[in-house]
Formats: sequence, structure tokens, C-alpha cells
Amino acid sequence: MGDRRDRRALKGLYFSPDFIYFGVFHSLHPFKNRRRAFPAFCLHNGNIISLSNCKNMGPLQPIEKQNRLPVIDSLRGLALLGILVANIPFANYEHVSASRDVSDFQGSDNVLSFLFHLLIEKKFITIFSMLFGFGFYVQLKRAEERGIDFKSYFLKRMTILLLIGCVHAYIFWFGDIIRDYAICGMFLLFVYKWKPGKLLPAAIVFSVFLTGSVFIANGVFNLQEYAYDTAIAAEHPQATSYWRYLYINARIDPFVNFVQDSPITLVFCFGNMLTGFWMAKSGFFHQQEKFGSVRKKLIMAGIFLGIPASYLLWLINMGKIELSPALIWLPYVIVGGMVLQSLSYIAAFIQLFRLEAWRKILSLFATVGKMALTNYLLQTVFYLLFFFHWTNGLKLYGRLTITETYLVALGLFLVQVVFSTWWMKKHEQGPVENIWKRLSYKFTGSNVALQAN
Repeated sequence: MGDRRDRRALKGLYFSPDFIYFGVFHSLHPFKNRRRAFPAFCLHNGNIISLSNCKNMGPLQPIEKQNRLPVIDSLRGLALLGILVANIPFANYEHVSASRDVSDFQGSDNVLSFLFHLLIEKKFITIFSMLFGFGFYVQLKRAEERGIDFKSYFLKRMTILLLIGCVHAYIFWFGDIIRDYAICGMFLLFVYKWKPGKLLPAAIVFSVFLTGSVFIANGVFNLQEYAYDTAIAAEHPQATSYWRYLYINARIDPFVNFVQDSPITLVFCFGNMLTGFWMAKSGFFHQQEKFGSVRKKLIMAGIFLGIPASYLLWLINMGKIELSPALIWLPYVIVGGMVLQSLSYIAAFIQLFRLEAWRKILSLFATVGKMALTNYLLQTVFYLLFFFHWTNGLKLYGRLTITETYLVALGLFLVQVVFSTWWMKKHEQGPVENIWKRLSYKFTGSNVALQAN
């Protein structure tokens, strides 16, 4: 679920020189010089126990509230806030100033635009993808240890998710990321037996080298030439007819323009999921004491490598750096730095969550994270009703500055917090999650109640 704005603009420009990037990750690996097996785990009655003791504990049941990892739910909720801010539609300053005097907002708009590129753009969808990989491992291991054919179940589950994504993309909003998640999720089944020492290099290859290489290939082979007039994208949010909106939606959809838009998204998402899978297998979230020094290194890497890489991306977006053959290394630099910055956010979040005072504050994100698919789709409903014109809602697109738009985003997220808190008091999962689960059981004939953390 994801960062959908400007999918075409510098999509592959994400960093770090190869030797720096791999060296940082290698130094972060807590067992790099040891030959040892990584203990598998499961959650039972609120405790982390070895999977060997999970056997014969009966069929899988939904993960009970006390068995969930609060830090994961809260982190997922925070990622949804970042995704909301990244995706919320807004017009540029010149467009808004043509209809009213917004000179008072010019300074704050410039600052917020800079901070968006520096701290938010692509970071939270990266975190969200990593958490998908983490959740995959938890589901898979719980099923595997009980002799359940989870591979068949999960494959059908991802197929249903793909259908949900198609409905979301073609009927409501082209910027859907669910389809990419479903496809990448299917490919995770090919690597679930890999050891952490193999997963981490694979994650680096996909997230950094393949992502950067796909971007370079797009430029070398001129693959991002579109068969339509790209000016219609500007008309999309202000289309007054649903049929016109639907037409534009289909024309600019990333899967319709698959060669131009989708390969780079798929390889990057899959690499991030592999990173999350590695984090799960190595115990990054469950064995927090062991990974204390790793988290500190990640935080430093995010500050000294990630943020400068994001600054480079901002310079490119502003036209202050022009790409040339001499800068062929730059896509690798930016994407590697962005991954490190996202990991530093995760590390800092865990560090703060370990403090009682901060835990109470950060736990406010938890209910939103527990029903992530519902809230991701709900954000699209917000965009349609509050910003896009064909719904005859508030039609805010083109009328608000960036500053005002971000304030609206915070207000909409507060609505999600209140709604999610109310819903989770009465239910075990979100409404869309429940439908997804029931359809999965119906088409697999399974009566196994399995809910991912």
C-alpha cells in the first residue's frame, strides 16, 4: 500500500555507493562471523517460544490481542500516516494562487515541500513493505509447524488481494500499490526456506542494484515514453464526470503502462519484503536486547547516509542536478540511502517504544495498524470525497496550499485513529481484512483461522 504520487517522476532514483551500502549492512549483521542457526519462534499465551514447542498445540487460531507485537501494530500505523501525507492530492503553488491570494503560505509551503522530500517521500511505503515481509514469515511459520498446506492457502490469499487491488485501481484510483504487494507476496513463497545469510544479500540486490539498474535501463532504452498525452494526468483530479475520470484513470494506470511504470516498483517492493523477511528470521523485533547495537548503527546510517541521499533526490527534483552518464551511480546511491533511512526510522521507533512514556504515545497508532488494509483503502475514500471533483464532495484539489493540505491530512488521520479504536473494541480485525479472510477460506476450503501479525 503505498506512496502513489509521482510514480513516474524519478521512480528509480533512490542510494549509496556499492561498497558503502554493502559494508554498512554487513556491519549491521549481528551474526556475520558466526556459523549458527537462527532460532525460529512462535507466540503462545503472550510468550515467545521455540517452534519445536509449538507443535501439537492444536490448529491455528487468530492471533490473540495479547499475543500481537504492539510495536509492529504501532509502527504499521505510523507508516500509514506517512503514506497518507505522501499520497494526499495537492496542486502546486501557482495553480492555487491563480484562484486566491495565498502569498502568506508561500514560505511554509516551500519548507514543507523540502521536508517532504527529505523525510517522507518513499520512506514509509518502504517501511510498510518490510512489515509485509515480516508478517509473511509469522503466518508461514505458524502454519508450517502445524502441518498446514499454507503455500496453497497463501497463494490463493494473494490472488484475492490482487483482485482487491484491481477493483481499487480501475474503479477508484490508479495509484494502487496492493497489486504490487500481491504479486511480490506470491514470489515470497520461492524464498521462505532461505536462511538469513542468503536473504539479506538478495534484499540488497533487489532493493538497490536491480531498482537502480531498471531506472538506468528506462533511460538508456527510452522505455518511459507513454502512448498517451501525459497532460491528461493533470486533468485527473479535476475531472467532473466519473466516466472521464475513469478513462484517464485507465490510461495512466501503472499496470496498463506496465513496461514504463511497474518493473521498478515490483523489484523495489520485493527487495523491501525480503528485508522484512530477514528481520523476522533474525529476530530483529522479537529479540530486541540482542539488536540494541544494530539499531544504533542503523540510526546513524540513516542520519549520515540516508538523509544526504534524500537531499540529492530533492536536488534532482528541483532541477539543480541534471542526470548524465557521469552520474550513472546516482540511482544506486539514492535508493540505498532511502532504504537505510527507512530502516533508521524503524530502529528509532523501537528505541522509543522501549521507553514507557513514549510507548503510551506511540501506541495511539496501534489500532490503525491492526486494520491496515481497511485504512489504506479508506484513505482513497478520503481523497475522493475531499479532493477529487467528480464525486461532488468538497472539491478541495486546486483550492488548498501544501500547508493547508497537510493539515487536512492530519485531521483525516485523526479520524482513522478514532474509527479504528472504536472498531477494534468490537472486532478482532478490520472489515476489509475480515472479508479478505473469509474469501480466502471459501476458495481454499480451509477452516484454519489464521490472522497475520
